[in-house]
Amino acid sequence: MISLVFNSPRGTSDIHGEDIKYRDFIINTVRELFGIFNFEEIITPVFEHTGVFTRSIGESTDIVQREMYTFPDRKGRSLTLRPEGTASVVRAAVEKKMLSSSGSLPLKLFYIGNMFRYERPQKGRMREFWQIGAEALGSSHPLLDAEIIWLLNEIFLRLGFNNLELNINSMGCRKCRESFLKRFKEYMDPSVNKLCKDCKRRFTENPLRIFDCKVKECRKIVSQGPKISDFLCRECKDHFEKVKTILSELSIKYTVSGELVRGFDYYTGTIFEINSRDLESAQNALGGGGRYDRLLAEFGGPDMPAIGFAMGLDRTVMLMKELKIGYRLKKDVIRAYVISITDQSNPYCLNILKDLRDAGIICSIDYGKGNIGTEIKKAGERDFDLAVIIGDEEIKSDSVTIKDLKEFKQYMINRAELVEKIMDLTGVK
Repeated sequence: MISLVFNSPRGTSDIHGEDIKYRDFIINTVRELFGIFNFEEIITPVFEHTGVFTRSIGESTDIVQREMYTFPDRKGRSLTLRPEGTASVVRAAVEKKMLSSSGSLPLKLFYIGNMFRYERPQKGRMREFWQIGAEALGSSHPLLDAEIIWLLNEIFLRLGFNNLELNINSMGCRKCRESFLKRFKEYMDPSVNKLCKDCKRRFTENPLRIFDCKVKECRKIVSQGPKISDFLCRECKDHFEKVKTILSELSIKYTVSGELVRGFDYYTGTIFEINSRDLESAQNALGGGGRYDRLLAEFGGPDMPAIGFAMGLDRTVMLMKELKIGYRLKKDVIRAYVISITDQSNPYCLNILKDLRDAGIICSIDYGKGNIGTEIKKAGERDFDLAVIIGDEEIKSDSVTIKDLKEFKQYMINRAELVEKIMDLTGVK
């Protein structure tokens, strides 16, 4: 019989071990902050009708043209695995009429989920990847722009990133954008032949996507060209000035970057990006976002403004490891490792395990008759706080031995006092 061996599909990964602890730390941190900023979670389907993305992101973007996983269902309807989160949230808000009550605006939602893009896998860029995002719908107030930026900035500060760089800009309204595009095309036209293959195509289909190119020559040409901030109308300029004033009042440092431009069709007004100055590669972008004031109406909803951001969960884990930023377990979590010198399935050992788990203590047991020193070392390496040791002597005297793996102290106590003693040693009540 021939056995088939399968590997995970290209551009995907199995997440386990330490990566899970990093992810849990990041997710727990952002959930706490989303609660503080009064955001509620939303979970949308992994796939949508293809039009949800072609309508919002834009037919001429690289994502729509080359990177979407699109397939027909059995009735011939075109479906797509979501390549980003904003369009799905907007679709859900319109479909479920979440914006019908003006008293609940802005509607603040966040999501945590996997996204899919068919692109060349590389460091920090996979075909299946996880994003954390926030969307605030129904208000154009500059304070909301600043609050969204504040929230994203605070997430990375709490995760342990210190040397952050916040870049902001404004895409203006539709009229501002049209004026800029006309001038930008005139500037770029003589240099088209110097652009990379992708940017030559972008110049015809969606010139703003040229700003996203990482090729040195393309970036150099763009950096010397017109800036969209010079084409803002009075209203857009006034709004952007207010956003900057509020950020300064919050003591959030920022740089106005004329080269920060978004190519997605839905962006208008304030846009922003947070980078790590400690990383020199092109993978130093931590997260970003901006306003999309026309998108709700595009989906048949009310003509209301909105703003949001997204950050890559996988990339954040990668960058934390690269910068040697550790994850931190919650202080109220206790981890105990049960070491049995006798038979692990002995009723006494099983009852100890049950006592610990009933008390909410995270615990595991050694599943082999290893050397006790080896098992204690293993427990320390796996970040357990305590070892609970059970041998013949403990069983005879109805007791247990506790070894504090952090303080390197050992105690033999009555079994009935086990949970209370563990709470005492760890400071958890």
